[in-house]
Amino acid sequence: MEARLLPGPSRLDQAAGVVVVLDVFRASNTVLSLLAAGVAGVWLLADLERARALRQAWPQMLLWGERGGVMPPDFDGDNSPCRAARDPLAGREVILTTSAGTQAVARLAGAQAVCLASFANATALVEYLTALAPAAVSLLPMGLEAKAPAQEDQEAARYLAALLSGRRPDFAPIRQRLLACPGADRLRRLGQDDDLEFCTTLDS
Repeated sequence: MEARLLPGPSRLDQAAGVVVVLDVFRASNTVLSLLAAGVAGVWLLADLERARALRQAWPQMLLWGERGGVMPPDFDGDNSPCRAARDPLAGREVILTTSAGTQAVARLAGAQAVCLASFANATALVEYLTALAPAAVSLLPMGLEAKAPAQEDQEAARYLAALLSGRRPDFAPIRQRLLACPGADRLRRLGQDDDLEFCTTLDS
């Protein structure tokens, strides 16, 4: 299966086929954790005010997300996989809006399928894509606020490309690089060490 790396979130409106969105710190992992917690659904919205309006129209929904890595004051939850894992969320619907990952998903209406991926679901995603058997897979590393490259997303793209080609790189040195990268330092400055641990764990 051919896996190609998209250079960034430009021209996503024209993307076709299967697109894998990689937002390791933290949107991909938050979605995975919400689903594992048993939520009824996750609504991924790019626009902050549209997300607020949806929650106002449907007050039983929870509003989660961030801007600049920080939860807006009127939100119910952060863009935090660890919080998703510990809050009682089973059966609830969650609106999620973030600075990067949800921005891309909103622009991929022309894709055959859109997957959110991280190290946490790497093997499961490869099994899914192998069964789906698309001609090609596009890997989209989101980067910091969808503006600048982020090492963690590039590392995840390379790791997934290797798995899709039948190779399984040693994850230990990759994890060491993740823990030392600028994105990890940013999470630590924001007091999000527990999320950093979650986001750098393989196949959880």
